Amino acid sequence: MNLFKKALVASAITAVCATSQAADLTDAVTKHSAQGLEVAAGAAATSSLRVIVREQLEAGDQITLVFGKGVTGIASVAVDGNGDATTTGADTQLGLVYGSGTYKLRPVSVTTTSGVTTVIVEVATGDPVTKDSSFEVQVRGADFDKTKASETTVTYSAKSGLTGDAKDTTGDNTGLLIVTADQYTASVKTKLNGVIEREAQKTFISGGNAANSDDDSLVITLGDDQTLASAANDTLVQATVTVAGDFSAATLTGGTAPVLTSDSADDVIGAVAVAADKKSISFTVTDTAVADGIAGELTLVLDNDAGVIKASEFTASVSVDADTGSATNTKQLAMDTDAAGEWEVDATIITIPYLPVGYEGTSSSVHFSNTSSSAVDVIVSAVTTVDSEGASVTYPAMDLGMDLPANSVTKVSQGMLKTLFGIEGSAKLSVTFNVDADNKDVTAYAFTTDDSGRTEISNTAQKGIK
Repeated sequence: MNLFKKALVASAITAVCATSQAADLTDAVTKHSAQGLEVAAGAAATSSLRVIVREQLEAGDQITLVFGKGVTGIASVAVDGNGDATTTGADTQLGLVYGSGTYKLRPVSVTTTSGVTTVIVEVATGDPVTKDSSFEVQVRGADFDKTKASETTVTYSAKSGLTGDAKDTTGDNTGLLIVTADQYTASVKTKLNGVIEREAQKTFISGGNAANSDDDSLVITLGDDQTLASAANDTLVQATVTVAGDFSAATLTGGTAPVLTSDSADDVIGAVAVAADKKSISFTVTDTAVADGIAGELTLVLDNDAGVIKASEFTASVSVDADTGSATNTKQLAMDTDAAGEWEVDATIITIPYLPVGYEGTSSSVHFSNTSSSAVDVIVSAVTTVDSEGASVTYPAMDLGMDLPANSVTKVSQGMLKTLFGIEGSAKLSVTFNVDADNKDVTAYAFTTDDSGRTEISNTAQKGIK
């Protein structure tokens, strides 16, 4: 290597070694409750973050800490010296804690302009603040504006006491003193999983509750993290649980009311309310003990002892109001439409959503393929489309009157359906077939014919669990 190349390499190595190192500021380790900051009485909890110096600072060098507008009221600085205190200073005092460090920091000034406080400290004569040394910046709870948690920032900079040149000019030199977390959680522990007997459809043949064949239980776990700083823990916290599904039949109307229990003796559970469209139910859980929290397991027992059980998928949502006495705080959505189980009929269900029957010049039929080795029983029901007066006719479930023979194709004509339902004249039907077979064994093809030819009628996706 010639002398010119050697000089270039040496310069590059020098440049890399001389790159400025920056102080790293951590965010606060202890998190605050986002809900508690909104509703908890009194000041926020004291909080601190750590400054790790990445370039040595000597006597006379100055450190500047600039605080966001969420930090208010700081008028002086309390320095810990060489102790290992965890709390220093009092309200309106900024605490600097450097534990076992042998250096000393001397307060220079504290100024506040337009809500932004600037604190300057100087490295005192003696040991330097060596690279990778650290100190804690601590702010008392009374010196936080709880409504501006996102603005509780600290920005670090340093400069030489000899030249005034900046030190630690790049890197992560900003930290956050109040880090928030949601206080409440919710999850589905046990899903609804009843399998409905296919004929009467008033009991579960599996799933559900073993002690009662027409009951099924949903268990939801509520969590309340009281270890968070500034946690909400008054008696006004209330969770609202909403379960969405098909509640149009016996689940609530005419049967035994749902049974609600909690494993927390301090929780009071409100009555179940059903939505006007019968597509959801909801209830509240209220904590009645201060500093106890709303955590616990909620068990909802749905009793179907008065009528037909509707097949349905279910979801659950939970919102928590940390203070029902406040009109300004924000409810936390602790669980958002999580899967809460399903009730399925022990059958393959095939629905033909539109099947005209009895119209002149038109003929409709449904053809079933049964590829299993056994004859298959079929139950059929139907409803008509809504007429001009807003009325429709429901034809309740009844046996088709014949089984689907094994390994064959069977035609169900419009005449058979008209006779079965007692339809005179014509009707536009939505027909549902309840088939006692695996959905891989029985399929259906529906069509209508007229002068223009044959038109296929689509059916809903077959579903079943047999």
